[in-house]
Amino acid sequence: MTLALALTAFSLLSAALAPDAPAPAASPAAAPHVVVEPASFDFGAIKPAHVVEKEFVLRNHGRADLRIDSLVSSCHCAAILADTKLLVKPGASTTFRVRLTAPETAGRLQRSVLVKSNDPAHPALEVRIEALVVAPRREKD
Repeated sequence: MTLALALTAFSLLSAALAPDAPAPAASPAAAPHVVVEPASFDFGAIKPAHVVEKEFVLRNHGRADLRIDSLVSSCHCAAILADTKLLVKPGASTTFRVRLTAPETAGRLQRSVLVKSNDPAHPALEVRIEALVVAPRREKD
């Protein structure tokens, strides 16, 4: 008998003799599953102190009610405008808007919004927001 065949036979025999072994997991327990669309957004080039907005869709792809605990911005320059329902049923969705105010200085801007919920796999889902703040061109004299 080859080693591989012997190991297979031993595995089958061990499983048959161990009635207390846990059964294979059936379907996963009903749980909420938060999804934000788009998962990230780049506003592209914007002027200093310019204000831009983007609407995001928050969906529950799970099999239990999704409770939104909070939407938290990484800075005071990104305001979250939400008529967001605090409870999203399975298969349902809601929206929130992010208003980003560019700083006075030029450069790459990277911020985030944390969607805190009762999703056991993603209790704090990060949504990334970016922009390139460009200084206005000076006209030659």
